[in-house]
Amino acid sequence: MKLRKLTLQGYKTFAAKTEFVFDSGITAIVGPNGSGKSNIADALRWVLGEQSYGTLRARRSADMIFAGSPQRARAGMAQATITLDNSDGWLPIDFSEVEIARRSFRSGENEYLINGRQVRLKDVAELLATSGLAERTYTIIGQGLVDQALSLRSDERRALFEEAAGITHYKTRRAETLRRLEETQRNLQRVHDILEELRPRVTSLKRQATRTRNYEQISTDLHELLRVWYGYKWEQAKIDLRAARRAAGAADSAWAAAREKLLAHQGRIDDTQRRLAEAQQRAAELQTGRDRLRQELETARRTQAVQRERRAAYQRQMAEAEGELAPLEETSVAARAAVEAAMTDLLAAQADYQTRQAQLQEFAVAYEERRLEIVARQSEVARVEAERGQAQTALAQAQGQLAQLRLRRDELSGETTPAGDEAPDEATIAARQEAVAAAQTESTRLLAARDDQSRARGAELARLKELRRTARDAEGQLNRLRGELARQEERLAQIDRQAQSAIRLAPERVAGRLAALLRIPDAHRPAIVAALGERLATWLVTDSDGLWRAVAEARAAGPAARLLLAALDSAPAAMNRPTVAADPGVIGWADDHVAAADPAAHVVARLLGATLLVADAATAYRLAAGWPPGWAAVAPDGLIVHGGGLVEVGAAAGEDVLARETRRRTEAARLAEARAALAQRETETEQRQAAIDALQSQLDDDADREREWGRQLETANRQLNEARRLLEQTVRQRDFAARRDAERATARSQIAARTAQAEATIAAQTERLTRLDADGSTARARLATLPVAEAQQQQQGLSQALAAAQTILAGRQAVVDSRRATLNQSETQLGRLRRRLEGLREQLDGLAGDGDEAATLALEGQLAEIETALTPILSEMDTDRGLLTRLQVDSPARQRQAHDLETQLTQARIRQTQHENQIEGLQERIRTDLGLVALSYDAEQTGAPPLPMREVVEELPAVAELPPDIEENIHHFRGQLQRMGPINPDAPEELATTEERLDFLSRQVVDLAETDAQLRGVIAELDELTSKAFARTVEQVNGIFDDTFRQLFGGGSGRLTMTDPDDPTSSGVEIIARLPNRREQGLALLSGGERSLTAAALIFSLLKVAPPPFCVLDEVDAALDEANVNRFRDVLRELGQRTQFILITHNRGTVQAAQTLYGVSMQPDSSSQVISIKPEEYLHRT
Repeated sequence: MKLRKLTLQGYKTFAAKTEFVFDSGITAIVGPNGSGKSNIADALRWVLGEQSYGTLRARRSADMIFAGSPQRARAGMAQATITLDNSDGWLPIDFSEVEIARRSFRSGENEYLINGRQVRLKDVAELLATSGLAERTYTIIGQGLVDQALSLRSDERRALFEEAAGITHYKTRRAETLRRLEETQRNLQRVHDILEELRPRVTSLKRQATRTRNYEQISTDLHELLRVWYGYKWEQAKIDLRAARRAAGAADSAWAAAREKLLAHQGRIDDTQRRLAEAQQRAAELQTGRDRLRQELETARRTQAVQRERRAAYQRQMAEAEGELAPLEETSVAARAAVEAAMTDLLAAQADYQTRQAQLQEFAVAYEERRLEIVARQSEVARVEAERGQAQTALAQAQGQLAQLRLRRDELSGETTPAGDEAPDEATIAARQEAVAAAQTESTRLLAARDDQSRARGAELARLKELRRTARDAEGQLNRLRGELARQEERLAQIDRQAQSAIRLAPERVAGRLAALLRIPDAHRPAIVAALGERLATWLVTDSDGLWRAVAEARAAGPAARLLLAALDSAPAAMNRPTVAADPGVIGWADDHVAAADPAAHVVARLLGATLLVADAATAYRLAAGWPPGWAAVAPDGLIVHGGGLVEVGAAAGEDVLARETRRRTEAARLAEARAALAQRETETEQRQAAIDALQSQLDDDADREREWGRQLETANRQLNEARRLLEQTVRQRDFAARRDAERATARSQIAARTAQAEATIAAQTERLTRLDADGSTARARLATLPVAEAQQQQQGLSQALAAAQTILAGRQAVVDSRRATLNQSETQLGRLRRRLEGLREQLDGLAGDGDEAATLALEGQLAEIETALTPILSEMDTDRGLLTRLQVDSPARQRQAHDLETQLTQARIRQTQHENQIEGLQERIRTDLGLVALSYDAEQTGAPPLPMREVVEELPAVAELPPDIEENIHHFRGQLQRMGPINPDAPEELATTEERLDFLSRQVVDLAETDAQLRGVIAELDELTSKAFARTVEQVNGIFDDTFRQLFGGGSGRLTMTDPDDPTSSGVEIIARLPNRREQGLALLSGGERSLTAAALIFSLLKVAPPPFCVLDEVDAALDEANVNRFRDVLRELGQRTQFILITHNRGTVQAAQTLYGVSMQPDSSSQVISIKPEEYLHRT
């Protein structure tokens, strides 16, 4: 037993931690499709290091992790662990039990562990390399792999037999040895390449070392001569510098005085401009304040006009209300007097009623003894009389109310609308609304126009300020440009004067220097410069007379620098050029490749007509060596071969001349650019000033237009206020008339209803009185029959008198109620009118009449103050503008004077700078040629103090006069150094180092050759071992394959053959099968079950020859029928005695061979669940 345990957690469908314990023999795993059985085989592949996700039935690392379901969350990590029994030491590790684990995270990372310690994949592969688990293709046989074993080509099927032969690690060693052999060959080739490079370099370094020693000797001799020559030049340069500094100091004093005057004048201009700008700013601020006050004044006036209109309207309404108040008060007084009169009558009636009632009560007391007799009759009479009294009271009240209602109806019918209070019609209101809308539109239009004009004016004012600021900045830039232009003109003039000082002729007789008239292509520049040499400095004069006059002037001036001259009127020279056109190395004659101005064309032809441009130095020497003197050939790098074979090499003498001419052209171009820039700035300044003037004029026009808009806006606002007043008055009249008519209509309808009700009440009470009179007559007739007729008559008289008094009292009470209602209605109308009048007074009092007038007067006063303050400022601005104009007119003359003095100062400083540059250049040349030198300086000179290292710092000797041949000797030594060309000062040391490296690499060649031979021997040995092992394994498997084939098929035969027996290292393996009672046929013609049995026979044969530690069969029996399954099971049991098998199957017959059985099922949460059952229980259930 090698595989003890497999533990899964989070791997594919095994979400929970699941443990499989494997015993020796055969373990079967069963379960329905989709339950996750094959995931166990994938887990074993995965933990053993499988990197192909296609083999693992996945696309990426995250597919190894449980994906989750609606009932269960997904896992964050997948882990598989196998536990191997290593008690017999079949793994090369000092543990009796080995756990190999692999983890995968959703980030894509993988971890490998051996016994809980994290390791690399390589460590796992090395541990399993000799165990048969690293590369074995038939350790885990998955679904379809059996059929693929037959579908492989014969050479691809070789891998199965190599694993069975145990030569996989030999192949790995051979591949590693072959890699090392290739690396050794590459190293050997590199060493040979390096040696091929080093050998010529050693020869070159030997030559360089010799030249270096010669160079150092010449340099020492030149150094001694240069110390003397530089000592003389240093003292002369200091004398020239002192003279230049004195001249510059005098010019500086003169310019400083003129500059102070110019600055004072410019200061007056700046002060004037500043005062003018400040005045403009104050004026702008005052104008802004004035505009703001104008707007506020207009607003106050509009508000005041509106308030006046409202006050007039309130006053008219108050007058109307007061006019209505007097009649209402009179009506109220009359109603109150009528109520008081009615109350007096009511009190009299009440007193009479009380008297009658007292008399009746006195009679009733006296009549008490007889009451019992007539009580019944009297009760009836009393009842009738009471009802009659009530009816009379109700009738009297209804009649009184009816009289009051008729009186009020007559009053309402008699009321008429006062003249002027008629309700305006809708046409009048619509017309006045249209007038208000038109006035509002016009006012809005004028206000928007004025605001737009104000904003535009503000923007133009800001633009004017910006233009003036830009103009001041541009003026300063213009002055700086003028100064820079003057300095550039002076520099160019100085260059021209320095150049003209060499030839003393009138400028019109000098055409210029040759270098200035040539245009040399860059490709031929070194060659042309070398050919012309110092002749590039040749002065071209217009004629021969000028030439000889210049010669005479030069001789009269004494010894000076060398002067080259040429006359433009000289006749062209005829040349008989050698024939070179057919030579491939020839570029052409030099004069054909140089462009020159017309006056100098034939001069260039004379100077360069005998010079040939060639492609290289070898061609130059080959052609010119055979030419007569006067002819020459020039290589592109400047090497010259003269006729007869004289070779000239080194730096060209004319390069400095050409460089100076290039600098002059650069200065001239800069001067032209500066002039163009100055002209452009002056034009921009003039345009800017014109824009400022135009903008100021535009601002003045805008101010006039803005004031006109303001006046029109005031008129429109007055018209708008008047239209609004008329509209409000009309609307109020219409509303008052509508309320009055509504009140009258309501009162009429109420009176009509109450009148109808009163008339109905009178009719009903009259009918009731008639009926009660009849009833009373009957009751009284009955009572009259009694003996108490006299008492009854007396009581009746008293009762009638009481009833009459009561009727009168009720009538008078009705009159009082009616008159009180009239009084209440009058007082209600009077109170409403008084409240309206009080409201109008409060609204009138709320209008701030006097305060608005005071505010308007205050604004007018402030506006007058601003106008008063603005007038002197504008006058001051006019004065400053005049002063500024006069100062600016006087400024150019002062500037020209200062500019002239500045030009003189610049020229003096340029001369001083030239001498200082000469000193610095000389000092640099001294340091370049001599190294560290302690130089002596004047008191006003600045220089680095001498270093305190006398052993390495030299001192220049004080030389008053140069030896006559020193310059010739210096030139000779320098020429030698130039002809020697560049040298390598480290050549001796490099030569020693290179020779040492050459010896080392030569020894390495021998070592690498020995290593190559050894590696080839190892490869040959491994090839022999693998060939023998492969052939032996094929023979062993072939011997077992026929028996296994017969056992599985119940007959027939099968054999294996190598496709190339002579070369076992590359030979494939063919399968030849003959089924029982059939002839031999191709594997492709077999059925599915026959192919599975044939592949199983091959795999079982391999397992018998080289059994692995354990083997996993994943549904390899799916295509077998029951008879074949039985034979398959028998062979499997036979192999299970030596090899541990794990079967993943559906077949009951195969399960019968298992000693241990696991069942796998899929849970509702999409995770797999495992149970361990006995094989007999599973067979019984199925």
